[in-house]
Amino acid sequence: MNKLKTAEIAPNIFWVGGGEQHGGLRCNPYLLVDNDEAVLIDPGSVLDFEDVLANVCSIIPLEKIKYVILHHQDPDFCAGVPLFEQKGARFIIAAHWRTQTLVRYYGIKSDYYIVNENEFKLVLKSGRVLSFVQTPYLHFPGSIATYDSHSKILFSSDLFGAFSGEWSLYASDDYMEKMKAFHEHYMPSNDILRPVMEVLLGMDIAMIAPQHGSIINNRISEYIKALRDLECGAFLTPIKHDLAKSGGYKSICSKILKRYASIFKKQEVLEVIEDLEISFENGTLDITDYNYRGNTLWNIIFEQVLAKKGMRWLYVIEPLVNKISQEYDVEIPEVFNTTLKQAEEQVTNLNLQNTWLKEMNLKLSNSIKETQEKLIKCSITDLYNYDFFKNYLTTELKDLFSGDSKQNPGLIIISADNMHKIKFSYGDNEVDEIMRNIVYTINNIKDDNTLLFRLQGFELACYLPHTSRGEAIEFAESIRNAVAASEKFIEKITVSAGVVIFDEINDQQETINEPSESMYKVAMLRVKIAKNRGMNLVCSNSTLDDYREELSKILIIDDDQVNRDVLKTALENLKIKVVTVNDGEEALRITEREAFDLIISEIMIPKVDGFLVREKLLMQSDTKNTPFFFVSHMKNDDSILHAAALGVEHYFKKPFMLTELLAIVKIKLKGKLDSEF
Repeated sequence: MNKLKTAEIAPNIFWVGGGEQHGGLRCNPYLLVDNDEAVLIDPGSVLDFEDVLANVCSIIPLEKIKYVILHHQDPDFCAGVPLFEQKGARFIIAAHWRTQTLVRYYGIKSDYYIVNENEFKLVLKSGRVLSFVQTPYLHFPGSIATYDSHSKILFSSDLFGAFSGEWSLYASDDYMEKMKAFHEHYMPSNDILRPVMEVLLGMDIAMIAPQHGSIINNRISEYIKALRDLECGAFLTPIKHDLAKSGGYKSICSKILKRYASIFKKQEVLEVIEDLEISFENGTLDITDYNYRGNTLWNIIFEQVLAKKGMRWLYVIEPLVNKISQEYDVEIPEVFNTTLKQAEEQVTNLNLQNTWLKEMNLKLSNSIKETQEKLIKCSITDLYNYDFFKNYLTTELKDLFSGDSKQNPGLIIISADNMHKIKFSYGDNEVDEIMRNIVYTINNIKDDNTLLFRLQGFELACYLPHTSRGEAIEFAESIRNAVAASEKFIEKITVSAGVVIFDEINDQQETINEPSESMYKVAMLRVKIAKNRGMNLVCSNSTLDDYREELSKILIIDDDQVNRDVLKTALENLKIKVVTVNDGEEALRITEREAFDLIISEIMIPKVDGFLVREKLLMQSDTKNTPFFFVSHMKNDDSILHAAALGVEHYFKKPFMLTELLAIVKIKLKGKLDSEF
């Protein structure tokens, strides 16, 4: 059963858990599929993520997940959520507000559906209602459980979970004791547990699906009543019983052995006590006779457990021992008062450290570290990502306005040229390989003090903690030349770079409040300028105001030289770069090499007409969104309909009003620039 991949526990409801059990605990994510919507319930930890992801994808595509329910904030429930987001899943998190307050620290970016603000209900598109049962302090203040009235399944979170040496999907006959052991460890008290169980007893529940342990699919009320009556927690005050009238030490020792057998195996328990002089009723662990004094038997059993099974077996039984000791007024066994605290020193033939807890803590630490690394690093280049870079830059620059610091950092933004064309021709894998090789090239040039980051898209950032303008430009040029000369790429690759040093922006008023944002914007602006000037360039001087309009570049396609010259002159007076060609074939060639912010074309041009030019540009990923105007002698009903079908934004008939065209061009380019900067 441990190799189980997925299981349909009810129509279109699936167990999608991981393939391994960690320290006696098994995590159980569930997937509810309702027509074209799916709900993922407690998706699990980093340890189980790859298995859970594969299991979910074997049933539905990730884009079908509409909601993720988080019953509370523990990492075994929630740490896998950012990893699903990184795989492209887009969903809404349904959780209590107390849970939402904490789980965002995992780096979750999805929007939230706060259940306590929505009458503790979630209605799916089909009308199916998921109700949220409040289970406060079991074992977190904002804990909830989910009830699906359609299937009558209670997804119970930590409630009804269990410790288990051997796991099965559905609860076996001995599950009750495993469940009690788990709740004795994790639930605060019967005072908290009982009211919730009273609520559950009044519900029509056909199945209980806990986040740990096994699914309960029969005797539902018995399990609920068992927890209703369970005495547990740090403030345990059980009803007192007379030991002699309750069966003496035989009775309480039998309870201990039966609890061990439910968590581990009966045969293992018998092996632990095989050296002791104890007799049992046939086929059971009910003690009938023993050759010791009663309190000696009570102590010697735990000494054998410690010697043969170590600390883990003591820790797992400790809540029950405390409960029995208080209930029957018997002394806590000696190993819990002395040996439990000094096991490392007193028993040298066994590893008496708390192996179970140490392993879990180590795995948890590693999991958290791994999750954090995935959230702040680019998986392709292994560089720190854009979010980390922006935080780092903010921290580095915030104290430089004091006047005492002589530090003059520099920032270089490096952008790979023509990557949209590479992506279209060779695919994403080749793009990733090119970015890795650019990083490799830069790492061979830079010194240890220069930091390299992966930004969004095809851009990198080099942060130089202290430099001069000349040194920064020289370093940027060395990167540009090294990339251009490299033979590691599938075809010739170049980069454009924008360089800025802190001294340039230090005396600007708008820099005082957000120095990192100002420095970043200037560097990004200069990258844009370098690209618009033909790419494979380093740009090191500009301000946002100086170049805001000059950044635009327009292609004019017209075989009428007079019209080309008039438009070119008028547009260049607006500080717009203009490229002109006189036929459609040349226009298609130049758009393969250069990017334009707008194309203005005559329809009746040689070799390839304006309509066909537009059609071919629409078929290319890097030109399909370029705005396109027609300025033509031909304009009739048919041509207007044809142009509209091709997404042509404006259509002017010659002769046209130049001022009208220029006004529309300025509005179009201004909107584009404002959105980018």
